[in-house]
Amino acid sequence: MEEADDASAAALDPKLAPLLLFGHGDATSLYSVPTRALLPRRVGDGGVDDMMRGHRWWTTAQGWLLMARRGSPCTFLWDPFTGRRVGLPPDHDGTVLAAEGSSHRRRCLLSCCGPMDPASCVVLVIDHADTVLWYCRPGDNHWVKRHQHQYLQPGPPHHEHRGIVIRALRQLTAMDGEFYTDLIDHVAVLEFSPEPAFAVTAVDDDDRRPAVYMKRTSIFVESNGELHSILFSHPIGCDRIVASVGVYRLSMATTQEQRPAWVKVDSLGGRVFFVQIGCFGASLDARTTGLRGNCIYYSGFNGKALCVYDMERGTTAVINPGEHLPYHQSPKILMPTR
Repeated sequence: MEEADDASAAALDPKLAPLLLFGHGDATSLYSVPTRALLPRRVGDGGVDDMMRGHRWWTTAQGWLLMARRGSPCTFLWDPFTGRRVGLPPDHDGTVLAAEGSSHRRRCLLSCCGPMDPASCVVLVIDHADTVLWYCRPGDNHWVKRHQHQYLQPGPPHHEHRGIVIRALRQLTAMDGEFYTDLIDHVAVLEFSPEPAFAVTAVDDDDRRPAVYMKRTSIFVESNGELHSILFSHPIGCDRIVASVGVYRLSMATTQEQRPAWVKVDSLGGRVFFVQIGCFGASLDARTTGLRGNCIYYSGFNGKALCVYDMERGTTAVINPGEHLPYHQSPKILMPTR
């Protein structure tokens, strides 16, 4: 199942992570967030730049990249910091990882920190525009396709549920081997045991209800075994502007009479969150990265800019990763593997 990459000598230094990954044309640019510097390109050594040109790829919250070789059904997980590969089933008809030019419609999640244990790791691929998902485990012979229709929304089926299901699938986040997603006043959990099944739980959501702003963008982040919800509030009609950032933790019920509840927090416990809008959120120990704790780094609202919201100070700073990079191009966030 696992094999070493021949390019392991050209692997990235994990001390540089997290990284912003820009792909434009046949070129790849990497920006190290801890060092605040663009990395020199290394074409021809079999490293990241060469891998990106030869494959279509998707990042994950665990740092592993889902790779699909161009012109081939071959798919695998790749650790750019060690060169390790984990084989996945071939995508013979091209439906799992989409045809050329449609990569933006797919999103990949891993159910655990690393794919070394095929018995516990599920590789999940979501279609951003449809109620369909694919999954496999390392070592499987084929991908399994599942149409997710009306199983997420409480109550009788309705044609409007399709949009609700699509939005819910987009927000799936891995925690403790399961996948969680956000519904209004509910949390849905997708579990593989071994077949996929959703369970929907009602939660108290009064703290997350907007008081002023009508438009919000939400994303889940798992941190130290707890589920957090980050809400970005926008002025009406302007999604690019973030007017406020709120962080909430899912507090589990302690009695049968209670329901789980979203509770606002004013600290990340010294950790740092990285959020790629429309893709994933991830948590790191600030001490291991040399970054300031209790900060949320996020991208996806303003092109190439990386924004840093400091929860203690209540301020937001903007990082420009490079003058030569196109302004409109949003980066992918490459997390360190664990």
